[in-house]
Amino acid sequence: MELKERLEFCKVCTNKTLDLKVGLTCSLTNEKPQFENKCEHFVQDEAEAKRVLELQLGAAGDASTQNASLKPSNNKIYGVALLVLGLGVFFILSMIGGIIVIGTGISLIVKGVQQDKVLRANKLWNKKISE
Repeated sequence: MELKERLEFCKVCTNKTLDLKVGLTCSLTNEKPQFENKCEHFVQDEAEAKRVLELQLGAAGDASTQNASLKPSNNKIYGVALLVLGLGVFFILSMIGGIIVIGTGISLIVKGVQQDKVLRANKLWNKKISE
């Protein structure tokens, strides 16, 4: 297991501490994590784990959709609705307005798909830490 993978555990552990010279360390050993598959001292900080997940969900997809929902299903539904609306606007009213709405719809669909990936990775993460 790489250090980066170990630090993913430490980021959401109640036993973490930040050393300004070394970075994230274990408050029990005052060292970088050394475990292989699972840390025997790992205690998940639920609030921090939720915060990290929300940050990952918010960052998924296109930057132009930062104010979108944190729920992938909502983003996909809104994205499809905007895509259909955009196609109607594109063909009926105006090419420029339709392109803007279609682009937003596609961005929301992409965000929803990316958020699904984040949720799947989080589910695997939770399964890994509960083993």
